[in-house]
Amino acid sequence: MANAKALLRRNDVLKDDRNLWDGFYQDVVDYIRPGKQTTEEHRVAGTMRHKHYDSTGPHASNTLALIMADTLTPKAIQWHGFKIPEASPLKQFNTNQNVLDWFKTVEDSVRFALDQSNFYPVINEIYLDFNSFATICLYVEEARMKTKGFNGLTFRALPIASYVFAEDDGGQVDTVMREYELTARQFAQRFPDASLPDAVKKALDKAPDDKFEMLRVVAPSEDINSKVKFPFASVDIYKDKAQIVDEQGYHEFPYMVGRWDKATGEIRGRGPAAIALDDIKSLNQLRKLELQGLDKAVNPPILAPEEGFVGTVKLGPNSIIYSRNPNDVRTLPAKLRLDLSSLKAADLKQGIRDIYLTDQLNLPRTKQMTATEVAQLRGEMERLLGPTISRFESEVLGPMLERVVGIMFRTGALPPPPPELEALETIDIEYVGQLARAQKMVEIESINNWVSMIAQWGQIDPNVLQMPDFQAAAKIAAPILGVPKAVVKGDARLEEDLAAQQQKIAQQEQMTQVGATAEAAGKAAPMAQVLQNGAENLSEEDKAALVQQFTGAGAN
Repeated sequence: MANAKALLRRNDVLKDDRNLWDGFYQDVVDYIRPGKQTTEEHRVAGTMRHKHYDSTGPHASNTLALIMADTLTPKAIQWHGFKIPEASPLKQFNTNQNVLDWFKTVEDSVRFALDQSNFYPVINEIYLDFNSFATICLYVEEARMKTKGFNGLTFRALPIASYVFAEDDGGQVDTVMREYELTARQFAQRFPDASLPDAVKKALDKAPDDKFEMLRVVAPSEDINSKVKFPFASVDIYKDKAQIVDEQGYHEFPYMVGRWDKATGEIRGRGPAAIALDDIKSLNQLRKLELQGLDKAVNPPILAPEEGFVGTVKLGPNSIIYSRNPNDVRTLPAKLRLDLSSLKAADLKQGIRDIYLTDQLNLPRTKQMTATEVAQLRGEMERLLGPTISRFESEVLGPMLERVVGIMFRTGALPPPPPELEALETIDIEYVGQLARAQKMVEIESINNWVSMIAQWGQIDPNVLQMPDFQAAAKIAAPILGVPKAVVKGDARLEEDLAAQQQKIAQQEQMTQVGATAEAAGKAAPMAQVLQNGAENLSEEDKAALVQQFTGAGAN
């Protein structure tokens, strides 16, 4: 049985570790993500801050998030696929037609389920949090049961201030503790079979909208001594009374915690915001000083003698100011050098854009780009984002797809695998989005260069033309170029079609040979008639030579 008090104490310990990062998270909220909320405050929903005076930081973060969404998880095209792992003894079935058809069905079903869910709005928020807070948490669950079977998927991006987490000995996150609030009415709806605390019962009658603090712990079942018989257990605790109100289980870990990059000895991520924050703060302070300087230039201070005015000084347009000595009244000149401020601001802006890779990853739209230029830019993207993308795929996208496939398979939304895959334990995920294909385009370029070289060398030695295996090259190129699997034939079907084509060619050759023989026989028949009727005087040698001449001409 899970121990509620022990779990609450563990949550407090993990929160103490997170407190070391709260100052950084607060700065990110103040200057980059003004719509977010941190642990240091509780704001009314919809309110905004006014600490930032420049939009370069938020704009750079938003641009990088859009680029990552477009290259990693574009909604318009297929960005994920499935196959047998290369280390599996069953990998030879990757070209089996039944296996290819089943994987294609799974890919289409998963893509449709993601399209019908809230995945794409949530993943866009995840990308924003990823490049700003550098630590994100994505939650995946099956939609609330309405009918028997598969009811869809629900995704949620957890606020940075709402959760803590822990890693296993391999560095993988396997424990998440999330604090949340429920009204008394929501409490009764979510846990209809639970024994409600007395405070909740009283609030249901008098104040159903009163809120109560809760803690949800999801961890390996053996770590928290849970009674559920699943690899991972979920425990909901009413914090005020340290009372467990619900226990559930998960086949897969439902939280995907991703880190932009990690320093040795840390479990939380560090990203571009940690580097750019000093420049963003300086730029905001500079913009604030510029506004103050412009305010002085537009509304300059007035120099006047003591008791020089009758009444108050009016600075509005078309105002009349009465003075006892007008000659002594003048504005105090403000010697502002806004040009220096603008130059420094331009340097800071460029530095922030460079840190967020805004200019490097944005394809220029000022000219018509060639295919070579596009390939070069995609290569630059691979070089700059490759390690980050690899971590995001392994910590977020991969576990998320495994969780989705597991939910859909258990609820009957996916067909059973073919007999060839009965002994398969795991499925490998392959990414076929723009960036994944760009990372593999070097293989296509190498093949093209090699074939071009072989074609030139073949003019010297024709034997080298037999070296390329174009069928193998076509199989390699198809997924890299984003060719749908339905278009590519499996090995069995390809062999059948090749055998049928060879049989057809053999039949055509046979028909051609039969026609040539018939034509030769037709040409020889008149000559045979002449020999029988009108060449009695020819010698036997002349007759044989004449027959050979005509039959040979017919054959050629």
